[in-house]
Amino acid sequence: MWQGETMTVFEAFQISMVGFSIVFLTLIALSIFVKIISSAVASVAGKQKESKPAKAQPAPQVAKKVEGKADGAIIAAIIAAVSTEMKQGVDKFKITSINEKK
Repeated sequence: MWQGETMTVFEAFQISMVGFSIVFLTLIALSIFVKIISSAVASVAGKQKESKPAKAQPAPQVAKKVEGKADGAIIAAIIAAVSTEMKQGVDKFKITSINEKK
């Protein structure tokens, strides 16, 4: 294959394809490894979560009046953060007021 100082286009293409194959097979193997590890961690975390009873958290509070677009965006961000932290949809809780603490 490498008998001369130069390669033919076909030999260069073969070497390139071998390189691409190695890279993509490695990426596929890493992807499978990550999925296996994440499912194992999720199953362990699920078992720990089931063993500990969840404490009831008081519902966060939201302001009744929204004045201006900036306030609406801030309130939407707060609602999204609360929803993510509680791991519940926004229809599962009610925010009655938001108070800034200094």
